[in-house]
Amino acid sequence: MRGNIHERKGLILRFFTAVQKAVPGALIAGAVLVSLPAGAEPPALSLPADCDIGTSCWLVNFVDHDPGPGARDYRCGALSYDTHKGTDIAIRNDAAMNAGVDVLAAAPGKVVGTRDGMPNSTRADLESATALRGRDCGNGVRIDHGGGWSTQYCHMMAGSIRVRTGDAVERGQALGRIGRSGRTEFPHIHVSLRQGDRVVDPFTGESNIQACDAGTQASGLWDPAVRQALAYPGPQPFHLGFASGRPKTAEIESGMLNRSRFPADSAALVFWAEAFSLKKGDTVTLSLTAPDGSTVADHTIDLDRPLAKGHWFTGRRKRGPAWEKGEYTGTITITRDGARVRKSTAAVVE
Repeated sequence: MRGNIHERKGLILRFFTAVQKAVPGALIAGAVLVSLPAGAEPPALSLPADCDIGTSCWLVNFVDHDPGPGARDYRCGALSYDTHKGTDIAIRNDAAMNAGVDVLAAAPGKVVGTRDGMPNSTRADLESATALRGRDCGNGVRIDHGGGWSTQYCHMMAGSIRVRTGDAVERGQALGRIGRSGRTEFPHIHVSLRQGDRVVDPFTGESNIQACDAGTQASGLWDPAVRQALAYPGPQPFHLGFASGRPKTAEIESGMLNRSRFPADSAALVFWAEAFSLKKGDTVTLSLTAPDGSTVADHTIDLDRPLAKGHWFTGRRKRGPAWEKGEYTGTITITRDGARVRKSTAAVVE
């Protein structure tokens, strides 16, 4: 059995603030935003989510630095999409979301707006021209940090907002939980930084959307304590598992496929994997090996476009009366420019 490639583009998020109107003319083609006002000291930003980057959450999209219809991130890479005005940090799946991951204030300040009560978005919502109009941010919080600086937190879980307009908040204070409200395809927190009406990329500290530099490091306005964790990511395999048949997208994304033990008479054995931050030209290889080290199935995909997120699977049906008992290993290998990133997991047939 060889699975069809399931590919999903990055979040098609046309950002609107949850507490004020969208800024007319922001990020229009050919625009160059002027320098920030002198003397308006920016806040030092800490991680806006209670998770570990690269382990329980992942950087998936950055501010778009392309003033035209294309997209490029602050390193001139493809980890963004057209008109994206913030930084996206994703968690593993709906199961992790339902268990609860706190959104944290990235700097101290005063809450100047909130929205709550929007449910998780459905596929029909995302495909509708009107269902999310003016509410793309979903449930969220906006914080004023003084000097014209503000942060905004989007896509939070309904009923989770813990602060009210007028509240003073400290750095790291829980504002609510990561969710899937508004225009989003998977659970994550979208954080945008502004100075006045200008979108500022926290990875550069600048509002010039035409500028990008392949050598830029994760410094900008991030607190030194989190800069290493926020280093520019390579390909990120993040969610691996097994199934006894062709896995459905909804099952993978909900966290339902969490079995690690299978009976020997299972009709099929399938290894699946999800990955973030893929670029055109990456090669993705999935392999499933038996307890004796022999190959049960494998599958290789050469990507012809960048993907914020994708999932794939490989496997085969049972041959003979039963599977060999023992430990089976599934491995995803992503090759980029000659370098390889590999992640494995195991399941037991008994």
